[in-house]
Amino acid sequence: MKGLVQKFTVVSAAFGVACLAGIASPAHAQTKVVVDPGKKYQVFEGWGTSLCWWAVKAGAWSEANRSSLIGAIADPDTGLGYTIFRYNIGGGDQPGHNHLTKGDGGGKVPGYKPTEKGDYDWTADPYQRAIALELAKRVKDPIFEAFSNSPPWWMTKSGCVSGSSDGSDNLKEDYFDDFADYLSEVALHFKTEWGLTFRTVEPFNEPSAGWWKSNGGQEGCGFKNNQSRMIVELGKALQKKGLFPETSVSAADETSIKQAHDQLGNYTAEALSYLGQVNTHSYSDGSYRKQLFNRAFGLNKRLWQSETGPLSKSGDEHIALWMANVIIQDLRDMHAEAWIDWQIGDPAENWRSLALNHSKQTFTPNARYYMHAAFSRYIRPGSRIIDSDNGNTLAALRPDGALVLIVRNSGSSDVKYSFDLGEFVKIGTSAKVVRFELPGSLTKQSDIAVSGKALSMTAKANTITTMVIDGAEGGACKPDSIIPYVKIHSNSGWDETTDVKLNKGDSLVIGPHPWEGGRWVWTGPKDFGSTSREIRFKNMDGTMSGYYKAVHTNASGCEGSVTFKVVVDDPDHPFVEPDTSVTDSTGDTSTVALHEFGMCQMESFRSGEPLQVFDVQGHLLKNVQEFRPQDFRPGIYVVKQGFRVRQIRVE
Repeated sequence: MKGLVQKFTVVSAAFGVACLAGIASPAHAQTKVVVDPGKKYQVFEGWGTSLCWWAVKAGAWSEANRSSLIGAIADPDTGLGYTIFRYNIGGGDQPGHNHLTKGDGGGKVPGYKPTEKGDYDWTADPYQRAIALELAKRVKDPIFEAFSNSPPWWMTKSGCVSGSSDGSDNLKEDYFDDFADYLSEVALHFKTEWGLTFRTVEPFNEPSAGWWKSNGGQEGCGFKNNQSRMIVELGKALQKKGLFPETSVSAADETSIKQAHDQLGNYTAEALSYLGQVNTHSYSDGSYRKQLFNRAFGLNKRLWQSETGPLSKSGDEHIALWMANVIIQDLRDMHAEAWIDWQIGDPAENWRSLALNHSKQTFTPNARYYMHAAFSRYIRPGSRIIDSDNGNTLAALRPDGALVLIVRNSGSSDVKYSFDLGEFVKIGTSAKVVRFELPGSLTKQSDIAVSGKALSMTAKANTITTMVIDGAEGGACKPDSIIPYVKIHSNSGWDETTDVKLNKGDSLVIGPHPWEGGRWVWTGPKDFGSTSREIRFKNMDGTMSGYYKAVHTNASGCEGSVTFKVVVDDPDHPFVEPDTSVTDSTGDTSTVALHEFGMCQMESFRSGEPLQVFDVQGHLLKNVQEFRPQDFRPGIYVVKQGFRVRQIRVE
């Protein structure tokens, strides 16, 4: 709690994900795929692109030509339907530096404060800004993020926005607060003067890579060290200017998923308090997708794949099919809540979806464009990724009740699939089908019948098939089984029990399984609380006796719980069984069993209906018309309205 301001979070509200990967069978066999709506993973926020560097050039097109280009990117029916856009806050290089040539010259992004002592120049970067503001008008419910590739040149050690002489950290040691002030001031101006609010601001771009060196072709800044310090400074600056928490910090846009995982594990508690979103590029270390998800999910942080492309591509697989595999892995294994392309109009053929001719103000879609459309036109924002047990497939439930199934076949032979939809309570009788094919097209195909809650189809060689089935219902939440492990003294073995008896002065470790993944929330005597899976106690006495409860939220957002009864043999503080029946001020007696808190109903509370507030042992504290955190001291509470139950933490 900072000062006298209290905040609260819904402890039990969680969405998450897990993954099963499969390998396609030989072409002559039929590959069975089970689609399970009970294993609900991330709620997908949408598809998108960064605006640098293409928008720095395309923003200068005529209004009509620019409008046509934006339609190809943002229209959900005839274009890509992108709704997420990353605006690059330029650093602006030192006068006389003319080496930022990437992106047909678009890599030279103007900064808004060209000199340390001078004023802000709000006329800078007119073209990228023009694209951003037009997208804000054209797109329904867009999400904007601001990101920096480098601080302004006068904040850098080298005096150059492409990096230091050796790729090391390039922000001057005493300019962390100055850089935070710069980024937050730009965000504030965008909101108050141009009506565009950034949901997050990202102060880094590939900060640990080590390849950002002076006189390079694009802006870049080493920032391997002191990331927590920078996040805190930026968070404080956003808060000071009245932008936080509507605008929070995102980090760290590492090029490697492993680097993102490792850096996230090093962030301080204060940095995490300002961090609203974990960003990673998925260029390399794909084997860390699951680990990064587990870490972000355990910290209750939103996870985006914020930039990617064929940086590590090898082999002769067509770029469109290769990138489709990246999308599937990022959504299946890392459970990214958004998928962002680097820049939609990169000059390099393999890196772009649109070939842009800035002199003629024209554009041409390529194979990657139609491949992306096979995903982005059909899996729309608000869709829920669900389980399909084959690594070449992706399944999602849309807000309109449609099931979307996508199948990738990059092989040279056709593959037959049978989709088992038996876990659905209801499912439509036919699937509408579109197919991406090389050299680059997305065309409607004949409908496929759904019979006996099963669908059979043939995935042609070198294609992506998208199927949409209306009327999909069902999928009960499936919590993980919890194994209750305890250990008395560090040198003893583990016992599988929930009934713990120990002597005064003993140490205790409680470490239930599953040991990997998910999110844990502990409550217990004396306002005990923890978000670690394993909890440890030393030199125990009778004041520590009582019920310790762990609620585990798995990757599907499903909750299970286990309660440990811990009794310390201490004559000075004998254990007394708590009374779970309490009479409130009206004379009514209410009892809430501890196990009821484990499977919290996630519907919203109904306006105008009274709420009951309990402590974590089940004791009724008061009846209220609304839960106001300022009326409660810090701790975890259980709020109940009819059959709706939520755990709420007040900080």
